[in-house]
Amino acid sequence: MSIKILGGFARGQFLSVPKGDTIRPTSVMLRRRIYDYYQQLDGAVFVDLCSGSGAMGFEAWSRGADLVYLNEVSKHVLKTLDENRENFIVKNQHKTSGRIVCSHTTAEKFIKHFRSIYEKFDDEAKKETIIFLDPPYSIKDIYFNIIKFLTEESWYFGQLWIESDPKKGLPHSTWSELGLSAEKIFEQGENYIYVTIFPQS
Repeated sequence: MSIKILGGFARGQFLSVPKGDTIRPTSVMLRRRIYDYYQQLDGAVFVDLCSGSGAMGFEAWSRGADLVYLNEVSKHVLKTLDENRENFIVKNQHKTSGRIVCSHTTAEKFIKHFRSIYEKFDDEAKKETIIFLDPPYSIKDIYFNIIKFLTEESWYFGQLWIESDPKKGLPHSTWSELGLSAEKIFEQGENYIYVTIFPQS
């Protein structure tokens, strides 16, 4: 199985995907919906906390993101991410100076590590940061733990993209109940991505 990049300088190139059912990639149509809206991400920092296939992060990189973090808790999946990273950088090194960094830890541990990096960014880079939260839908604690960490000390000033669905995961009304205001909601079938911007108004 493979996944195709939809836009940017790597448009049409393919990502390898681990065999089996260890990951659940963001659907092509949902990925297309959000990236049709955010077509250019020049200068952005994109943080994918539960990367899986890495499709969302590689798509952001193809569309101009300066720095992409792909974090994955599974060593098996991380191996494929690393291979995709090397392949994409070799193919596209003449087109971009953007970096892709792969890591292996839980989403909760990674976001704590990322905070120390983020706090060294200038104000513009902080605003141009996107955190993508897409854990296995049924592991709801990851959603709540990450959102609590982002909100409890008011340290984050970028975007948060949350993917879920109301059957296996959580309805998008959950996030407004937690005090997050929706900038945009992209839907495809049951799945959705909820976009919110910090600080909350």
